[in-house]
Amino acid sequence: MRVAVLPRDVAARVITGAAARSFSAVNAVLFALSIPMLAEYATTHDIGAIAVIPYLVLVVLLAVTVGMVIRPSRVGLAVFLVLGTAGAIVFQVTLVEARPDVLHEALYLFNRPATALVLAGVTASTVRAGILWAVVGFGLSTGVTATTAVLTGTPFTSGYGPVLTLVLVVVVYGAFGLIQVSLRRRVPDLDQLEEQTRRGAYTEGLRDRVTATVHDTLLNDLALVMNAPDELDDRMRSRLREDLATLSSPDWLRESADIVVDAQDSELRNRISTLLNDLQWRGLTVHVTGSGSGIYRLAAGVPDVLIDVLRACLENVLQHSGATVAEVDLGGTDREITFVVSDQGRGFDPETIAEDRLGLTHSVVERVRAIGGSTRIWSAPGAGTSIVVRVPVIDQVTRHEEAGHGA
Repeated sequence: MRVAVLPRDVAARVITGAAARSFSAVNAVLFALSIPMLAEYATTHDIGAIAVIPYLVLVVLLAVTVGMVIRPSRVGLAVFLVLGTAGAIVFQVTLVEARPDVLHEALYLFNRPATALVLAGVTASTVRAGILWAVVGFGLSTGVTATTAVLTGTPFTSGYGPVLTLVLVVVVYGAFGLIQVSLRRRVPDLDQLEEQTRRGAYTEGLRDRVTATVHDTLLNDLALVMNAPDELDDRMRSRLREDLATLSSPDWLRESADIVVDAQDSELRNRISTLLNDLQWRGLTVHVTGSGSGIYRLAAGVPDVLIDVLRACLENVLQHSGATVAEVDLGGTDREITFVVSDQGRGFDPETIAEDRLGLTHSVVERVRAIGGSTRIWSAPGAGTSIVVRVPVIDQVTRHEEAGHGA
């Protein structure tokens, strides 16, 4: 039984993206806890009236952070960085002017908005991107504290919060990176193994066909010549000519006479590239990965259905998921072409979709079913969506075989 799983690179992106979103969730919790902490400090130090502005800063940043957790996007990240930087400066300057000793008595509270900038990489889907966003956030955090020191005339006091947070983020992402590297070394790529197994089976079959053909032609012909009279008759000469024609033709090396290298393959790739470029201009970045190799012969009309289904899946991401990045993994075997479209958007409950509604049911599921394929949809509110589409092929010629045919 074949089990549908996400490709390894796509799964790694999903896991890393989940870690990035968890950092934003931690930010939201810390902002929420900072509000009563600020209230307690303002009450005990008699700065209740002046603390109104820091309250507003915390509330605004909490709302933006919650929005990023619910609906992560690059626009939301940019808004958070701009508001977070400006809000952190206002927060620190207000507290220092009200109570200069806040730098010594409540540095943890003083640095709270600035420290949050280090955890801002909610849209990171790779280890490198996650660490890069953390470094950018740390730079902004340091800039906030330096600006506050200049505006208030106080010493530069950043504390250990931003540094420790940066170290924590780097360690977490670094651990993910090391785990992924270790898995690549220790766990085999199943797609690659399947391709190697298929190639091995083809090689073995080719060897069997060569043995059978040589036995049926060359060896029999040699025996015929050795045992024949001094002069060959017309029947013997005709048989030798036919056998020589068979051996000189590449057709007998093929698995079947009707395998062709389909020109639709390059056309299909060009149409996919055009589709992805169009979506890029409309605001959806699509990361494409591939597994397996080969050139496939498809039934008439199937390439058009594949393009339409892929477009429908990506349009759904663009219009309904709230995500600005999608993952597409293309793969194939000697029996089917598979592509997986996934995003880290808001997701949905497939069981709640009414049967009379258009959308995925008619634009994807029914189209694929009409050409003999199958579709599986994984989604849940807040957990993104993954759609796996499988379409049968008539036959396949690997690139190695294609080169042999060309020879």
